Amino acid sequence: MFTETIVHAGGDSRGPVSESHALMLLRRALNRGFGSEATLNGGASIRWTRIDLTTHQPVLRSITLTPEMPVGTLDASTRAHLALIGLGDARHVLTADSRHIVAGDTVIPTGETARLRARRLVAVDDRGRVRLTLAARLGLLARDHTQAGGPDSFAMCSCGLTTSAPSGEIAGNVQRGHRQRVLARFVESIDAAYAAAISSR
Repeated sequence: MFTETIVHAGGDSRGPVSESHALMLLRRALNRGFGSEATLNGGASIRWTRIDLTTHQPVLRSITLTPEMPVGTLDASTRAHLALIGLGDARHVLTADSRHIVAGDTVIPTGETARLRARRLVAVDDRGRVRLTLAARLGLLARDHTQAGGPDSFAMCSCGLTTSAPSGEIAGNVQRGHRQRVLARFVESIDAAYAAAISSR
């Protein structure tokens, strides 16, 4: 679940939305050419401009998606487990004395499995199939493309992309464009099976 905050002509409004609705908003933003970025908390920010019919001036509009439970800190072990689950075919296994996730050849211990579920980084369907939540995927994406500070006119992304420009503002805009392209590719890459799994909840 996410909280959707919409900034519009009358102010702003907010309300709860499902993963499926959040994915629909990201797809619609992509189709309309709106700038969207993943956020570290596991949400996304969608921004666009429109012409005000009264003033004939461009005005900013936005939709912010905030996960009901922010992704929070992801240590190396948690990220490694999420990466394995993200490959697909992960299963939630119940035995007499254990509840754990099996991802490939890796057994994720009961305690870590419980933490992943409690933090809503993974979801388990009624057949025991495990997937990353949309919030987890967005949070991981944002961490892979975080802008690092630097001297004026220079910016660096955690993925290694560096930008040198006449000013810090221009460098930041280039990095923002990069993050928007990354999220666009992510949205395009979501397959029908994942979308269906989200919709079934």
